[in-house]
Amino acid sequence: MFEPLVALLRRAPGLVVVVWVAFVVPLVLIAPSWESISRDDDVRYFPPDSLSVRGQDLLEAGFPDDAASSQVIVVLNRPFAPLTSHDLEFALETARRFVALREAEPNLGIRTILHHESPVIGQRLIGTDKEYGGQATLVIVSLEWTYLAKRARQAVDRFELLFDELQRDAPQGLRLHLTGSAVVGHDQNVAAVASIQNTTYATITLVVVILLFVYRSPILALIPLTTIAISVFASMKAIAALTLIPGLNFQVINITEIFVVVVLFGAGTDYCLFLISRYREERAKGLDPRGALEEAIRRVAGALVASAGTVICGLGLLYFSTFQKISNTGPAIALALMIALAASLTIAPLLLIWLKPILFWPFKAPQPNPPAYADPNPANGSAPTTPHHPDEAGFWAWVASVVVNRPRLVLAASYVILLPFVIVGAQTTPNYSQLADLKSEALSVKGSAVIQRYFAVGELSPTTLLFQHPTLDLREEEGQKAIARLIRRLEAIPGVVEVRGPTQPLGKPLTVPEGLTFRQMLAARSENARIRSLTEPRYLNPLAEGGAIARLELTFDRDPFGPEALVLIRAVADETARALQTDPALSQVERWGFTGATAAVEDLRAVITYDERQMYWMVTLGVYLILVALIRRPGVCLYLIVTVVLGYLAALGITELVFAWWIAADPIQTWSGLDWKVSFFLFVILIAVGEDYNIFLMSRVIEEQRLHGVLEGTRRAVRTTGGIISSCGLIMAGTFGSMITGELMALKELGFALALGVLLDTFVVRPILVPAWLVLRHRDLSQSASALASINSFSPAESDAASPAIADSLGWTNGWHGASASSAPRPGHLPDPAPTGSSTTRP
Repeated sequence: MFEPLVALLRRAPGLVVVVWVAFVVPLVLIAPSWESISRDDDVRYFPPDSLSVRGQDLLEAGFPDDAASSQVIVVLNRPFAPLTSHDLEFALETARRFVALREAEPNLGIRTILHHESPVIGQRLIGTDKEYGGQATLVIVSLEWTYLAKRARQAVDRFELLFDELQRDAPQGLRLHLTGSAVVGHDQNVAAVASIQNTTYATITLVVVILLFVYRSPILALIPLTTIAISVFASMKAIAALTLIPGLNFQVINITEIFVVVVLFGAGTDYCLFLISRYREERAKGLDPRGALEEAIRRVAGALVASAGTVICGLGLLYFSTFQKISNTGPAIALALMIALAASLTIAPLLLIWLKPILFWPFKAPQPNPPAYADPNPANGSAPTTPHHPDEAGFWAWVASVVVNRPRLVLAASYVILLPFVIVGAQTTPNYSQLADLKSEALSVKGSAVIQRYFAVGELSPTTLLFQHPTLDLREEEGQKAIARLIRRLEAIPGVVEVRGPTQPLGKPLTVPEGLTFRQMLAARSENARIRSLTEPRYLNPLAEGGAIARLELTFDRDPFGPEALVLIRAVADETARALQTDPALSQVERWGFTGATAAVEDLRAVITYDERQMYWMVTLGVYLILVALIRRPGVCLYLIVTVVLGYLAALGITELVFAWWIAADPIQTWSGLDWKVSFFLFVILIAVGEDYNIFLMSRVIEEQRLHGVLEGTRRAVRTTGGIISSCGLIMAGTFGSMITGELMALKELGFALALGVLLDTFVVRPILVPAWLVLRHRDLSQSASALASINSFSPAESDAASPAIADSLGWTNGWHGASASSAPRPGHLPDPAPTGSSTTRP
């Protein structure tokens, strides 16, 4: 199957180099820089019918000056005493410095600056801590950028310099904090950049150390590193170039870079490890370097393509996700894996050929080890001897014997140990809070904690409800009454602290108190009219074609990024829908939606929940069909899927327990569950990577059972694959674990979960759950001839029929056909050992 590749590497290695140069150089010339095209603004990636997308459209149509706004909040507080006159004057000075900054640097996008003396709203910007008697005031700076935008990050960088100056100049005892949605986005972006750097350095360092430990030779270790480095470079350029294709609408996500680096260094190292391991094995058999390389490619290329195919399929299917962040990220990583696979099968072999004189420096090349042959007719009349196998002693030989001899006990013990963690994993609930993704030392996290002592925490990022009436002038009495009725319904929802709108711009209805003199009553009415005239443009925008767009600002009593706020905004959305349907004056309203961080997070929750349901079965089915095509035993393939799912749930449960314990020790943050990315990407990657290793195991199981029967074949397969698959699993777990060095909590959680999941798959699922079940299945089926005839089993006839096809597809043709295989050795080959008596053993 791979003879054309072998022939190409033998006859025209220069052509391979030319092809790679022709592929990479144009990408370097045309691909835009990653930083210039990467995006992380969730709203732009939601489906068009999402509440936040509809709300954003209405905001742009009715209030374009606020269409892409975020906030920076300076908190000035005295923890245990009221603010002094000097404190309040310094708050005004803070506002004046932001005004001066707006005039000096208009590119920062500063719009409005509010403080305690601002008309109408100023009195609401002073809050009191009823428990300790402290007091705080806010200076709110609105930006024209969304909170995750690059321009917002640059603006906050500048504000931090000003903030340092303010802290130095503040009155003694007055404390300053910086927070707001723009600061949250800034802290996330900074943490993401630091995470990319930390993860990249940790991954490269880990892989270098592992390769030097495995190979001892720095030259040999350099081959995988060079191959992977070229793969990562070409992949990043290729992914960036996809954004230039008209009509594709491909977007690059910041976090994709981390996945590309981690997955390629893990999977790419595995691919090279399998190839080089087989190359060294063939060299030890006495083949010359070129012959050993060609035989290694014939033996492992098919298995590499098949195993990589499961990962590529699993990630590629994410293209059908409705959330564009996922639908772009999955195929991008799949494309990178294709490039890494191609490099492993072309660049790595070329380096092995070119560097062969110094390949094993400072050690000698592997010396030929002629195989020991069995003596079928011993002179002393004893039983025929069996050739000694170097793996017949050691850890994996012991594991194989225990699994084959006591499969029921081993299987039961494994499931009993895993079951509690599986139950915890099945009950985890995802967390969508972006504050929880940051360290407790982050400016935005500390500032948010301070705000909660003096104000409703929802002030950090209020939620805005927008709706458009096609005909009614909402400024007239009928429209005002309809808005007032809607506000009363929303205020009645538990958790809604206040609602600001056209009829109550200060959060309470504009009324005239009783008991006033006639002059006082006129003054009160005049003040109310003045407030309405000042605030009406903020809450109402009449349309030229008739009707108007209105907006209401809702403040919640909970973290706008937290799970409780998501429950609350769903209640607000449901009540809004009912009010618009039942109120005669508002029944014609068709367009309505929300803006704000809570609305965006709720849409994220909704789209991820939908995508999880879709992607879980699609990815599972896709990988299952690949397994069936390769192994051709549907029942066995189903069990392989089940074991990996159990490993996924166990890893998820353990991760939940570990991080809940970790966060419990944090005095600022509270545990709200694992980040949503953990369960989603953990499932997709583990299903793909887990079956990747199962393919290597099952290919060897079928090969060995063809020669030695079910029990001995399973024993030999576990024993012989234990070392190499475990090494690959450790490398993959290590590269995933490097994500723990990231700054974002979501990356720490995901890195830990992925590393743990790969380790469970490598040391529990693959060497214990799978072979033990195969042995038990064989024993159960062998008790009934009718069962053997009707149920898919490892019978000799079925094995004879299936194995050649699997062998061909995986590239294990030499040795798969037993005595029927050609016994004539290729030039430069030692003859294979003659089959022993065990080779004819049948269950």
